[in-house]
Amino acid sequence: MAPPGDAAAQPKDLYHHFIPRFILRQFQVFPAGQLELNPRVRAEWPLWKGGRARKKGGQRVCYYNITTGTLELRGLARIYGRPNLYRDLKDPVDVHSLEHALAGLEQASCFIIKSIHSSLPVSSFSLPRKDLATLRKFIFLMHYRNDAFSLAYFSDKNPKEPHLGEWMRKFKVSRQLDAETDIWLTGLRYYLETPHHTIVSVGEGLRERYGDQPISEMLQRRFDPAIEEWYAIDYESLASYFFLGVWEAADDTEFVLGTNSFGLWEGLIYGSPGAHRLYVVSPRVALVLRRTFLHHPHSNDPSILYSCLADIPIAQPTIEYADKFIFQRMQDEDPWIRKSAFDAYRATPKAQDDRFTFRITKLSREQTYAVNEVIIMNASLHPNGSLTYASSKAMFDTLETYMSSHNTFMGGKRALFHPLLQKLQALKVDDFRLDALLNVSKPQKVKGQVKGQVKAKTAKPTSVTNIFSPPPPSPVDSNSDADHQLTIFLRFTIEGGITFPSSYNRAYLLLCMATDRSISNPISKRIQDMQDAAVSRLRLLLDPPLPAIDIPQESQAKIAETLPKEESELFFSLVGHMIDQLEVGRYSNDLLANLIYEASIVGVTRWLAKERKDVLFDLLYPIDSTGYVEAYEATGSTTSARICLNYIANLAATQGDDDEWRGFNPYSFD
Repeated sequence: MAPPGDAAAQPKDLYHHFIPRFILRQFQVFPAGQLELNPRVRAEWPLWKGGRARKKGGQRVCYYNITTGTLELRGLARIYGRPNLYRDLKDPVDVHSLEHALAGLEQASCFIIKSIHSSLPVSSFSLPRKDLATLRKFIFLMHYRNDAFSLAYFSDKNPKEPHLGEWMRKFKVSRQLDAETDIWLTGLRYYLETPHHTIVSVGEGLRERYGDQPISEMLQRRFDPAIEEWYAIDYESLASYFFLGVWEAADDTEFVLGTNSFGLWEGLIYGSPGAHRLYVVSPRVALVLRRTFLHHPHSNDPSILYSCLADIPIAQPTIEYADKFIFQRMQDEDPWIRKSAFDAYRATPKAQDDRFTFRITKLSREQTYAVNEVIIMNASLHPNGSLTYASSKAMFDTLETYMSSHNTFMGGKRALFHPLLQKLQALKVDDFRLDALLNVSKPQKVKGQVKGQVKAKTAKPTSVTNIFSPPPPSPVDSNSDADHQLTIFLRFTIEGGITFPSSYNRAYLLLCMATDRSISNPISKRIQDMQDAAVSRLRLLLDPPLPAIDIPQESQAKIAETLPKEESELFFSLVGHMIDQLEVGRYSNDLLANLIYEASIVGVTRWLAKERKDVLFDLLYPIDSTGYVEAYEATGSTTSARICLNYIANLAATQGDDDEWRGFNPYSFD
């Protein structure tokens, strides 16, 4: 054995990527002088990216550091990873054996994902069961292998996972592990060395032994420390309760890659996170796992599901079984026997030739943006968040929409992306030439400058034909007291911290707060835009009032500030139906969007009360006796809104640091 000081005895340091290079290569920049959105160049680029690219230093990507606000051109070798991330010092043969096993899984997955890309023109692809199992294991580990996961998830003091604390302490003692990261590495080795169907079978066996409900309660409260197979339960939960879909970005748009954009939770079901999990594997393709519960016909009810992606379809795959008579032989068997027989069949060599054919869903621009919004919002919450993109034009369009979104107003961290937007804005040229964007056509070494880092000042055009477009006004975050109070009000409302006797009361109060003269934010703009669009269409569609309608024109009116629950439901059924026909908005599984829509309906009703009382009286005849339209007070005050503002301000003061609220994300959970 070599002495302790011998260099040969010391493990070699290696940089381990948690985002594989074959994915990063899909986002790498084009050679200087090539237009980024040229389809021919895009198609030929994978052929160029091999040895020639390495020799010419071409394997680089645009890397935006969210914390520092710097845009860099970074090589693939030292991004999205950490030195010795998967090094297992307890392995007596090879401390980097886990990295080598991951490389084998990545290679197999690379061919599968490449076949998906090749199938985009026909919008479908087919995989044998063996390859599907490989892909499912790969995307599971893309979340598990992340460095943030390794450092925080398996800490027995992690506040997000209190149910695992006792289990981890006992597991560490029983396996003679020194640190929490050893628990993580043990799990990683188990997943890599155990076949997919075996892990699923162990997890299903535990569910049969304990029951679904007790297992679900254990995963939320306290996991039995006597059960060592937690790894199998976590894996089986994703394999059995989520189905796979593939989404293609809309034309002239692309998906964005974030630090933590693999396995992001999106959406709430009955208030619990986990409607979807997202995995961006290229600028064109995102893999998504959707809860099987969403197959239920009533799952789309907004009271059950809160998701910005629920309307995007995912078709179930068609399956061609290698044993075509498997179900005929089990037709007369007991259901439990049939299930056991089929579970056994899945593990047979013949079953590995079963073929699954999936449809690829081509997204609209709005749907592509919705996916990117989730990724960007979550990246901003990561302590070392970053973004990578392939097309500067697509990134500019995405970020411009992001800065004006009502959802990102809720997040409160749009300012983190101002430097990137301003850089893209200032260097906006005809075709977003990459060399001009990153100022790399004629690199000049500047003392003290980090290699590849973009200077803050605007780069000069590379030729007289590169005429910069005048930059549009830069979006500015709203910081008035009214903006802040509106933000807190909406957060409390979405989280259930404030309840209302009726939806009408809530919508009326939101309308009053959002139309305060000192407010200027995306929420208020969205409400006002919906109101304006609806009123404009009503002016065109409504006939003049009949002379027989005796309504004193000199009398002013205002709508009621409150309605009981039953009358609120009738109000939205009557007036809301009319507004629905105008197609200026609609109800969805997005709770925040629904709040905005209801406030807009109340806003249109207020216009009707002032301009077209005849229409409003006709609509609200069933509830007119309640005094819905009342005499207008001379001051037009909104007392209830002012009372609520004081309440919200006091409530916010008890919440401690505002930064916790600024990081609130209404959609996604990592």
